[in-house]
Amino acid sequence: MAPRALLFSEESERAVLGAVLLDPTLLAGVRDRLDPSSFWQERHAAIYKAMLAVADAGSTPDHRTLQAHMEQAGTWTASGGTAYLAALDLDLPDLDRITDYVEIVRERADRRELLALTRRTGTAATETPAPVSELLVRLTADAQTLLAGAVPVRWTPAADAVEAILQAVEEGRASALQGMPTGFPDYDRLGPTLLPGCLYVIAGRPGMGKTSLALDLSRHLAIVRGLPVGIFSLEMPKPELALRLLTAEAGVPTHNVRAGDCSERQWKEIFAATRRLIAAPLRIDDTPDLTLKDLEGRARRLKSDHPDLALLVVDYLQLVTAGLRDRRQEVALISRRLKTLAGTLALPIVALSQINRENTRRADPRPTLSDLAESGAIEQDADQVTFVHRQEIYTPADQAIRGLAELIVAKHRHGKTGTVELAWRGATTSFHNPTHNPTHNPATPAPAGPDPF
Repeated sequence: MAPRALLFSEESERAVLGAVLLDPTLLAGVRDRLDPSSFWQERHAAIYKAMLAVADAGSTPDHRTLQAHMEQAGTWTASGGTAYLAALDLDLPDLDRITDYVEIVRERADRRELLALTRRTGTAATETPAPVSELLVRLTADAQTLLAGAVPVRWTPAADAVEAILQAVEEGRASALQGMPTGFPDYDRLGPTLLPGCLYVIAGRPGMGKTSLALDLSRHLAIVRGLPVGIFSLEMPKPELALRLLTAEAGVPTHNVRAGDCSERQWKEIFAATRRLIAAPLRIDDTPDLTLKDLEGRARRLKSDHPDLALLVVDYLQLVTAGLRDRRQEVALISRRLKTLAGTLALPIVALSQINRENTRRADPRPTLSDLAESGAIEQDADQVTFVHRQEIYTPADQAIRGLAELIVAKHRHGKTGTVELAWRGATTSFHNPTHNPTHNPATPAPAGPDPF
């Protein structure tokens, strides 16, 4: 086979178009795998584009509707007109093999894209001063995207999926359905937490403890359970993050460690915490101004290096960039892609998010889903939304709430919503389980209201 023949198949392109002309109902399946750019021949691409437009307008793509549409678009004559369209279905080998023809067209299109990708990479390697590591991250991300599209969709019988779940329960692997414990039992009681493929959003005003909560979750998984965790810290540099991890794990006030003013007992705690952190499979990337594509590429690389990677943390969502001018659209794209990334890597992603100032103007400043900053898409994409709230910031004179924090679970796709109380230790910037008492209500159900989904 000539090398050029591997880049396109005119016969298969004609076969796909001819099959749709003979049976327009086939277009629904074809469009799941092909778009106009999948066709090598320009006139084939124009005809297919017209088929999609006619179908989307509610009409049936046949000779007459296609002619009317393409004449209006100015592509009718260049595409061969009536003679070429009428000949498309004359040499169709077998209508039942439409799926085979579609896959041939898709495979050739993927080859062309792969060739273009290697050329772009070669140009970047020879003409730009970007570090090799950055070029490799981009190449990996682009290749993963291409690979994801190249794999055809295969339907799975629902019975197979149900049997797999039942088998997991019978074999004592029900933990796969329960997620991973967070270290906060009251929080876990609201339903399964940190399930693979799910996006968990931790939101709140600055200074509430979003990063601290994410680090507490990460420490629990990496140190207590020995599971690999990756943290993208776009705001806080690595030394500051490491200091927070150390002081929270040691239980020693941060200001004491900064000043080197620690008692003998505190130094012992610090050294013991240091050993635990060194042994923990915890990875940190503190690259500022990280692009969405780079984040995806680095996450895939980390998953490749650590197949048992249990959690990814993104601190925080609004600092990731995706190259869009409209900020709301950009945030929406980022949240949607993080959700997709969680599914692709089969692990939970915890994304921190800012909220707007609207809650500070209310009598009760506790945040709600409408307070999520810049995009309602975050609420839509997230499997769980948890707000971190400390009322003591708004009413500092009230000694009764000093050191009290609330985790307000405003959305929970797989469990219950409600409010969980935790203890906040500002000296070590960490959360802890409260001391239970007869009046303590660990998980207060949310009041009845609209479905959070």
